Amino acid sequence: MRPSPSPAKVCPVCAGPLALHMSAVSDPITGFQFDILKCAVCGLGVTDPSPEQLQPYYARYYGSRHAFTTAYCAKRRIALVSKVTREGSGRRLLDVGCGDGMFLKVARTHGWQVTGTELNAGPARRAGFEVYQTLDECASLAPFDCVTFWHSLEHMRDPRAVISKVRNLVADDGFLFIAVPDFGGLQSKTFKSRWLHLDVPRHLYHFTASSIDKMLQQSEFTPLAQWHQEIEYDLMGWSQSALNVMLPTQNVFFDLLTRKKVSAAALQKAVSWISGPLLSFASLPLVWLGSFARSGGTLLVAAQRVGPSAQRRQAATN
Repeated sequence: MRPSPSPAKVCPVCAGPLALHMSAVSDPITGFQFDILKCAVCGLGVTDPSPEQLQPYYARYYGSRHAFTTAYCAKRRIALVSKVTREGSGRRLLDVGCGDGMFLKVARTHGWQVTGTELNAGPARRAGFEVYQTLDECASLAPFDCVTFWHSLEHMRDPRAVISKVRNLVADDGFLFIAVPDFGGLQSKTFKSRWLHLDVPRHLYHFTASSIDKMLQQSEFTPLAQWHQEIEYDLMGWSQSALNVMLPTQNVFFDLLTRKKVSAAALQKAVSWISGPLLSFASLPLVWLGSFARSGGTLLVAAQRVGPSAQRRQAATN
C-alpha cells in the first residue's frame, strides 16, 4: 500500500531541485511504501509523501531503541558534549526528543540543569525530569547553554524552522549538538532501500554533512566539529541491513534485540539470532573504515551560536 504522492517540492534546506532517488521503500511496521527524493545541490533526502497523520507509524516505535547499550550511549554523548563545552557547572541543557530521559540523567550528573522535550513525555516525567511536548512550551526557560538533538531532527516536519527556533532559545555563545543517520555515508550507498536507518516515514528527512552545514549556517550557527560514528548505530546498520537484503521480513534482529513484537517466521528469527552477532562482529572493520573516511552510518555535529559578545571579541582581535 502507498499513501497519495505529494506535490512537486524543492529542497527545504537550500531550495535546490528534488529528484526521485529511491522508489517504493517499505515501512517495516505498516508495510506502506514511500519514495525518497534527493536534492541535487546539498544531498538532503526527503521522504515522499509526508503523512498528514504520523501517529499510526509510531504504534510500535516507542520504547528502548538501544537495548542494553542505552547507558553506554548516553555516557559517550555527554563525553562529546563535555569535550566541546566542558562540564555543566550549573548551566542549562535542553535535550530535544529526550526519550526515556537517560541522557538527561547522565547530563545531570555532569553538572547540567536539564530539561527535555518529547511527544511521549510520560516515561521521562516518571523518571523525575522536567519534560515538555514542544519547544514553545519550554521557551520561557530559555536561554539554554546547550541544546541537543540525538537522532530526533530527522523526525521533525520542518527541521530548518526547528533549528531557527532553537537559535532563539540558545544563549549567546551557546552550543548545539545534532546526531542523525548519514544519508551520504557508506552504509546508505551500500544498502540503498534496505538500509536500516532509512526508517520511513518516521524519518521524514535524510541528512548529509553538506545539508546539515547549510542549515546551521542559515540559522547563524557556526559548525565546530564532526564525528562519523556511533558504535551501536553503525554496527546495527551494517548487520541488520545485510540481513534485510537476505531475509523477506525487515529488521528482525533489531526488533528482537529491542524486545519488539516480531511477526517473522521461526526460521527467520533463528537466522537473525545466529547471523546478527556474527555480522556485527564482522562489521567492526567497516565501522572503523567509515569513521576514518568520514563516511560512517552516523553523523554527529557540534555547532555554536556566535552571539554579540563573541562578535565583539572577534572585532577586538582584528
